[in-house]
Amino acid sequence: MSPIKILVVEDESLVAKDIHNMLLGQGYEVVGVLSTGEEALQAVPQAGPDLVLMDIVLKGEIDGFTAARTIWEEHGIPVVYLTAYADETTLARAKVTEPFGFILKPFDERELQTTIEMAFFKAKMDRALREREIRLQKTLAGTIQAMAMTIEMRDPYTAGHQRRVSKLSSAIAARMGLPAEQIEGIRMAGDIHDVGKIYVPAEILSKPGQLTEIEHSIIRTHAQVGYDILKSIEFPWPIALIVQQHHERMDGSGYPNGLIGEVILLEARIVCVADVVEAMSSHRPYRPAHGIEMALDEISRGRGRIYDAGAVDACLALFRQDGFSLD
Repeated sequence: MSPIKILVVEDESLVAKDIHNMLLGQGYEVVGVLSTGEEALQAVPQAGPDLVLMDIVLKGEIDGFTAARTIWEEHGIPVVYLTAYADETTLARAKVTEPFGFILKPFDERELQTTIEMAFFKAKMDRALREREIRLQKTLAGTIQAMAMTIEMRDPYTAGHQRRVSKLSSAIAARMGLPAEQIEGIRMAGDIHDVGKIYVPAEILSKPGQLTEIEHSIIRTHAQVGYDILKSIEFPWPIALIVQQHHERMDGSGYPNGLIGEVILLEARIVCVADVVEAMSSHRPYRPAHGIEMALDEISRGRGRIYDAGAVDACLALFRQDGFSLD
């Protein structure tokens, strides 16, 4: 097994030399001994250390906190702090940057080795968990796409509807300045917001001409059915609730529960606006496409009363200022 490669960042030369000798004596490989945060950030990509020992107070403009955060976030390399300062302010700043260890000077060889081994193990576990999460997200995304395709195969007249709603929902959320993680949940909910239609007879979904009131009531069950299908799946986002609420309206006139105002999830309010715009602008078996302008006029009239004002404003800006297209 190759020795752990360590980069030392310490601006006191005598202390740096002692640490260097301790590390060599314990069988570690020292890939560099530096004195500033700037040098550390430049050296890490080339040196490729497994771990960095970082003094907090350094010469130059970049202190140990800043350098450590950058090294972990950009390169995934764990950092252990070295410091002679144990005041509350220093400890609080260190905690914010989530170090993998904290050694107070002076320290002995045993303490150094124990801290390094624990930090290296923790970083290894963190990477494994991160890789597992990525694999799970890929599997989840594949499952979602399979569900979306199943719905669209049963309902050829709305083929692409969920995909377009997902695209527009994500764009609206981004235009509203929502964080990337929340936008991803909205995108995924858009992909399967009509999953409940799997329980609606295909002859109703593809029926030409006007639907009867009974047929409309059957179709309206899809929001609750979608929730029932998805509620037991542990998504990182409230996907089941978004699907359940995407036909709710701000004034309580929606379904299935007649929710009012901000009781409705913001994500569902966004998917709602996207769903209305896509549905009105597209062809359906029982009516021709109304076109995008009529769809935008509809959400404009209902802004703040039926549809979320922020989502409406973002949607209008996308089409009328940013040149957004559903195709």
